[in-house]
Amino acid sequence: MARVLEPLRPLVSLLQQAADPVRVAAAATSLAAAGATAAKVIEQVAHAVTDQRLVPHALVHAGVLREDGHLTESAPLLLAQAHAMVAMSVEDNWDLVLTVPTFLRDSLSTMSRDNGGPGLPLDTEPTLRMVAESAQDRLVMAAPYLHPSFVAALAPALADLLANGGRAVLITRALGVSAPKRSDANVDSVSILLEAAGANGGRLKICSWDEAGLGVHFKVLLADEHLAYVGSANLTPGGTSSHAEAGVLLRGRRVRSLSRWLHVVADELIRRSLA
Repeated sequence: MARVLEPLRPLVSLLQQAADPVRVAAAATSLAAAGATAAKVIEQVAHAVTDQRLVPHALVHAGVLREDGHLTESAPLLLAQAHAMVAMSVEDNWDLVLTVPTFLRDSLSTMSRDNGGPGLPLDTEPTLRMVAESAQDRLVMAAPYLHPSFVAALAPALADLLANGGRAVLITRALGVSAPKRSDANVDSVSILLEAAGANGGRLKICSWDEAGLGVHFKVLLADEHLAYVGSANLTPGGTSSHAEAGVLLRGRRVRSLSRWLHVVADELIRRSLA
């Protein structure tokens, strides 16, 4: 059985990039079973994953899509099998996420060719945007260093979340006027988020370590207690595009423990700021 399912693994890896991979896999299966076109199935998957260009190739490899661009007769069954594989794997699952500077791109290509497949590794910048855009109830953004140009890329997702009744928390450092080495970049970044929040700013909690030292040094973007980026990348252009950074995209129940800890940290930072 394992050998029979092997061609589905690249497709399953792609589906696991989605914020809700089980739902996406189920929707693709339903489309194929209802006689939808290949374009509709491709669109359903591609809109939900990071590596969109790989979707047709993974579907061909899985036997779902013919080389001429049409679905095979066995497409509904194969997609149902992929759906089952995703459902079994998604409970506690992670992907490698990298920021790769120019001088390391050839090395990454070699590594991926020799050991990887679709979805391995993910790129930091689109992964962070995907996490932010997937939040429906709560978004936590945590990093000691922010930059307005990257924070602006997250602002639309934040605005949508808050407008729909969700809540968000930002954990960072050096915002207060009394903070040692106050960070102008962090202050400007917060201004962008507050502007995006607009009249819903009351649902955005800003927490800052304003004492000596870094205080908080984790880099996390977490959505709805089920999806989180945890890694070395700050929310800056350097962290997301030009430095060598590594992290993971986590899914499943264990994200809740991280979420609880971040909220404890946020509450303590607020308490200290009011003391």
